[in-house]
Amino acid sequence: MHEPIRENLEEFLKGPARQMPQEFQAHLEACEECAGELRLLQAQSKMLRSLQCDAGIEPRAGFYARVMERIEARGPASIWTLLLEPSFGRRLALASATLVVLLGTYLVTTEAGDNSIASNPVTMTSDATTAQVDVASGADTLQQQRQRDAVLVNLASYHE
Repeated sequence: MHEPIRENLEEFLKGPARQMPQEFQAHLEACEECAGELRLLQAQSKMLRSLQCDAGIEPRAGFYARVMERIEARGPASIWTLLLEPSFGRRLALASATLVVLLGTYLVTTEAGDNSIASNPVTMTSDATTAQVDVASGADTLQQQRQRDAVLVNLASYHE
């Protein structure tokens, strides 16, 4: 569609009583493509006008009051109304109970930290001037540490 037609298209489709500029009429007579498209648009415009209701339709008495009552009855939605829904509440309770059971199982089955200080036997000899503490398994602890380091190096450097 060409420029003179695009500029005056709405005015033309509003109805036949409108006065169109001279260049609009001249272009329609000269350009068959624009005239064909304009005829199609006129037919669509007539079909749309036929769908309009002749008489003004009024809603039944009390329509606006009923709409306002529904709006006010709904009220603002809050997070607490979501938590009070039965299905969501059941799911939340089930998830919480599962979490408590899992955490309890984890805490019961895990080993308590490093007890090497409490498990090493200590012999104390008392002297009047000095107190001497002798750790019996000091050498054993050093050997265990070396073995752990060797295992870690083996695991870290393992290739298939």
